[in-house]
Amino acid sequence: MRSRLNPTQQKIYEYLCHCQEQGERFPSGAELGERFGMSQQAIWKNLKVLERLGFLEKEPNRARALRPVLPQDSHSVPLLGRIAAGRPIEALELPQHLPLGDMLPPAEGYALQVEGDSMIEDGIHEGDIVIIRRQNHAFNGQTVVAIVNGEATLKRYYHEGSQIRLQPANASMQPIWVGPETPFEIRGIVHALLRRF
Repeated sequence: MRSRLNPTQQKIYEYLCHCQEQGERFPSGAELGERFGMSQQAIWKNLKVLERLGFLEKEPNRARALRPVLPQDSHSVPLLGRIAAGRPIEALELPQHLPLGDMLPPAEGYALQVEGDSMIEDGIHEGDIVIIRRQNHAFNGQTVVAIVNGEATLKRYYHEGSQIRLQPANASMQPIWVGPETPFEIRGIVHALLRRF
């Protein structure tokens, strides 16, 4: 389903999913236009395409109110390896696939097993499995898989002026500051957490 969207529509859809996950109201056309640098007319045109393709639906009993739709088909994602602060992703010899039902939105995803306690105050513990929605951008406050100087880390993302702050959720650890000259990329955002008891 993702391949049916152009990059602008995909970004709008992902932002609307983010708003829904955070319990925020559906943004107005003016707010979306300001965020994406588009006219309200262009925004509404893209929203109509998203609705026609089944990515948005009308809210019952609310005139002109829309909400993002998550798919109901079954998904599974590959468990690619382990991630720890400041170390490369450790690949598994035999990658497994984890069935997720309708947990994952209509985008590619993968899973990583957490090592270390850099995100413990966000409830992400060693041994947990994080389900990652594959994308190369994030909004402030989202937990991301980031590659800094070729090494992977799981942190909260904040874009602050010309720098990026990767914030651990552990009071005993310092943030990672990424300047404009530092090799950096986002490989995805945390969408869900699985824990075995």
